[in-house]
Amino acid sequence: MVAANKNNFDFLRLTAAFMVLFAHQFALLGRAAPDIGARFDPGAIALYTFFVISGYLVVQSWIADPHVWRFVARRVLRIWPALVFTTVACAFVLGPLVSTLSAGEYFRSHETYAYFSWLRMRATFDLPGVFENLPYPRAVNGSLWSVPLEVHWYQILVVAALAGLMRHRWAVIAATLAFAVYHFGVYRAQTSEPQWTNEFGLFFCTGVCLYLVRDLWIDRRIVVALGVSAVAAIVAGIGQPVIAAWVAWPFLVIAFGTASTPFLRSFGRFGDFSYGAYVFAFPVQQTLIWATSAKWPVGSYLAVAAALTLALAFVSWHCVEKPAMRLKPRRPAQAPASPLRTLAEPLAWLRAVLPTLVKDVFRRRTPRIRSPAPD
Repeated sequence: MVAANKNNFDFLRLTAAFMVLFAHQFALLGRAAPDIGARFDPGAIALYTFFVISGYLVVQSWIADPHVWRFVARRVLRIWPALVFTTVACAFVLGPLVSTLSAGEYFRSHETYAYFSWLRMRATFDLPGVFENLPYPRAVNGSLWSVPLEVHWYQILVVAALAGLMRHRWAVIAATLAFAVYHFGVYRAQTSEPQWTNEFGLFFCTGVCLYLVRDLWIDRRIVVALGVSAVAAIVAGIGQPVIAAWVAWPFLVIAFGTASTPFLRSFGRFGDFSYGAYVFAFPVQQTLIWATSAKWPVGSYLAVAAALTLALAFVSWHCVEKPAMRLKPRRPAQAPASPLRTLAEPLAWLRAVLPTLVKDVFRRRTPRIRSPAPD
C-alpha cells in the first residue's frame, strides 16, 4: 500500500472536483456541456472517478479496523462537517442575500428549514425566492445529490462486511460481476435511462474489488492497464461504450491513484480541498451568474468560479474538515475479534454505566436528613 500523501489520489480528487465545476458551468448557463458521447460529459467521468476511489479507500479503512462504530464515526466526520458548513452558509447567508423575498418572509418560510434535509441525506435543492430567474432556475446546490448515493453504498459495504463477505474476496468479485450482469444485461443500462444509484454503485464496488485483489496487479499495473484498455476498446467498438468505461476506467483510476508521481503526489501538502471544492462550487457558480445577469463569457465564469471555490475549499478544509478529522477514533493495536460483536458495544456500555447513573440521580433527589443539633 502506498503511504499516505505519497500517492496521486489528492490530485485525482481535486481534478475530478473541478471537472464537475467545468461541466456544471455550461448547464448553469443553459448550454450543453462538451462530451465524448454516450453520456460521458466531464461531470459524469468525475463522479465515476470519485466513486471508484471511494470504494477503494473506504474498504481499506474497514479492513484496517473492522469496527462498526469507529467506521461510522470516521465516515460521519469526513462527510457531515463540510456538508453542515455549506448547508448553513447557503440557507442563512447566501439565501437571504439573493432571495426575492424579504428577510422576514424568507425566514418564516418552511422551505428555508426544509433545506436542512441535506443533513439527513434527503435531496432538497430549493430555497424560497433564490435564483428564480436564472438560466438554471432555483437550484442552490445541485452537486450534493451524489452525497446520499455515496453514503448509501457505505451502508451496503458495512452490511456486506458484517455478513462476512469481506473475508472472501472472490465472493465480493462474484457479487460485483452479478451486479454488472444485472445493470448492463437485465436493466440494459446502455440504452435505458441512467440509474445513477446503481451505476455509480457499480463503480464503487469495482473500487472495492480492486483493493481486495491489489496483490495481483499492484506490481504489474502497466501491463494490466494495457490489457483492460484493449478489452474496453473492443467492447466500445461493438457499440457498448458504458460497459467499456466500466471495464477500463476503474482500474486506470486506481492504478494512477496508487502511483507516486513527482509533483502530483504533493498536491495534498496544503490540504485535501477536493470535497470542499465539490460542495461549494455550484452555489458559487449560481451566485456569479445571478450577480452578472449571465452576461459573462463561459471562460470568465470558469476562471472566477474556480478561484472563489478554491478559496472556500481552503477555508472549509482548515477551519471545518481538518479539525473534525482530528476527532476520528484511532485504530487500536488489536483488531476486534468479530465485527458483529462491535454492534453491541453501545448496549454493553449503557448496561455498565446505567446503574451508576440511576444511583447518582436517586442520591441527588433523596433529601439528606440531618440529625438534630445536641442541646
